[in-house]
Amino acid sequence: MPPPGPNRESSPVIEPLPNGDNIDVTAPTMPAANQEQPKRRRGPAKCIEFEKARKYGKVLLKINDGEIAPCCENASMFTIRVTQIVKQHCDMSYARWTDVPDAEKNELIERVRGDFVLDWDQENHRLAVLKQLRKRFNAFHHELHKKYLSYRSHPEALASGCTMVNDNVWVKLCERWGTDKFKKISAQNQENRKRQTVNHTTGRKSFVRMLEKKRATNANLVEFYKETRWSKKNGRFVTPAAEDTYKEMVGKMDGLEPEQRTDEAAASVFREVLGQRPGYARGLGEMVIPESTRQRDREREREYLALIEKHKKDADNDKKDADNYKTQLEEVRDELRELRERQNETDKMMRMFLINFHPSPGSLHSSGETQ
Repeated sequence: MPPPGPNRESSPVIEPLPNGDNIDVTAPTMPAANQEQPKRRRGPAKCIEFEKARKYGKVLLKINDGEIAPCCENASMFTIRVTQIVKQHCDMSYARWTDVPDAEKNELIERVRGDFVLDWDQENHRLAVLKQLRKRFNAFHHELHKKYLSYRSHPEALASGCTMVNDNVWVKLCERWGTDKFKKISAQNQENRKRQTVNHTTGRKSFVRMLEKKRATNANLVEFYKETRWSKKNGRFVTPAAEDTYKEMVGKMDGLEPEQRTDEAAASVFREVLGQRPGYARGLGEMVIPESTRQRDREREREYLALIEKHKKDADNDKKDADNYKTQLEEVRDELRELRERQNETDKMMRMFLINFHPSPGSLHSSGETQ
């Protein structure tokens, strides 16, 4: 009989924790306070507020003259809804918004018009929709590109795909982003962004909404410049360049007499210090139509109205002339008709005369002898 083996007790079984996590008890544990908590991030917009408001009809928007973006409380709702429309219905395989066919653009526009109250006869209302669609298209492209850059390599990005767009679109986008041409343009854009010397502090709120808020407090554009470039957290301007620009504006305002320091004067100083760029209102963002453009549009509108009035007058004169010519033509026709009737009567009388007058041969002979 073999000798009995050593008495070995079985190792204690480590029971799983109540939450189901099987953690090695020999590993050092960190206090809960020292463990890095996952950062809360903004989730995808679900348009909940929009859906609530849409139940009662189209959502109202306030778009001031000279501006191409809503300035009311529904502005963020407008942005979120347009973003949703672009993500759900726009083909993102196009490289630029200008490449999207007009038929697809018109379909997106009609979807926006179906949800919001817009005066489509107003040019700035039409531009508000087009600009917002373009901005949301570009923003979604940027979001997709960030997803592409999160992968370690181009093949990994192609293989992993993206849930935000279908596979065919993702492949086209990756092929474009992987080219040297695109990488060069992207690097240049990053360098240009770094050269920006003046930033703003409004965050997601648009300049037109800030302007509307300042109008309610009778603030001028110089004060608006400080409000949008001042960091409340740090108690100073966001950049030294912004502070220098503001000081220059204040210096020019201080050089005016007290009665001359009006809102119009502040607006003039604001434009003088920041300078001008064709088609862009410096310091106010792209959603504000520049004063020069508005002035040109007003002059062009006056020219068009004058031209329309001239065409109306010419058309009225032509109609009068045509009526006169028509009257004269009718008179000539009446005269010709009378002449034709007289001629017919004359011809009839001549025929009757010739029929009734028959000279005899004897009378003609005697008439010849007499002669």
